[in-house]
Amino acid sequence: ATPDAALPGVGKVWLKTWGCSHNVSDSEYMAGQLAAFGFEIVEGDAEKMNADAWLLNSCTVKDPSQAAFVNLLKAGRDRSPPMPLVLAGCVPQAERKLKELDGLGDGVSLVGVAQLERVVEVVERTIRGECVRLLGKRAGQLPALSLPKVRRNQLVEILPLSTGCLGACTYCKTRHARGKLGSYPLEDLLERVHAAIDDGVTEIWLSSEDTGAYGIDLGISFSTLLRRLCKILEGTDVMLRLGMTNPPYMLEQLPAIATALNHPNCFEFLHVPVQAGSDAVLEAMNREYTRSEFETVATELLAAVPGLTLATDVICGFPGETSRTST
Repeated sequence: ATPDAALPGVGKVWLKTWGCSHNVSDSEYMAGQLAAFGFEIVEGDAEKMNADAWLLNSCTVKDPSQAAFVNLLKAGRDRSPPMPLVLAGCVPQAERKLKELDGLGDGVSLVGVAQLERVVEVVERTIRGECVRLLGKRAGQLPALSLPKVRRNQLVEILPLSTGCLGACTYCKTRHARGKLGSYPLEDLLERVHAAIDDGVTEIWLSSEDTGAYGIDLGISFSTLLRRLCKILEGTDVMLRLGMTNPPYMLEQLPAIATALNHPNCFEFLHVPVQAGSDAVLEAMNREYTRSEFETVATELLAAVPGLTLATDVICGFPGETSRTST
């Protein structure tokens, strides 16, 4: 531990991140603010026990990630003296009644996905032994893209397009953690891309809970964003990587997305989850598209983008699924 770690901006913070690229981006922004204030950010396991606080940015979508988070939480509290812990991300936001979060006492704080701009305050107070709870969300509340940032990979800019989603899938906790769709203004995103290029990045990764839904809440489209981004990247060595997008918001944008994927500054890769091949199972999942509509997305994109790598997800053994419907 660092002498005088309770002083403002003094000490080491060990940062651990689970989950999607959006979570990685959140960690980069939290690390940037802490570093700008004077904290030393460490990430290797060898540094873990020498830190003055742990910042654990969690994922609740998959059980293994949540279990790993809970195990590390217990390890921190079982240490003598207990490690000051700041619990961030989707677990404290969506799983407030999780038994492992109950009765943690002083020196353990919770910071929600919409409160990233207050992470310095939370870490400082937690190191002093206080217990802080910042889990509130307001409609349209998005962390500023201009916040200081420490990139995990100095050559990759992870650009969050929005937070939340428009879906209500019966198996997914994302809506509980991230809320309804809230998109960043187009010009804010373009400004961030220009700044990242000036920083010397070679890749821009578009990240969101559903990139294809970007801008619906603002009256603009993902297609518009892609056209503007491709124009900015033209003539540079910077590559664009599209993030995961669900089928419903792809159907009307297929030509524009194909054009972007064929652009020399865009990776020929797209992740479109199918989840099931049965309309009955898709309806039970509340996925809002049919097998035929997914096939349209896949077929048209593969035909229009000859070099395309199309990734997908499949959930096996969904409740109520039978051998007849598991096609």
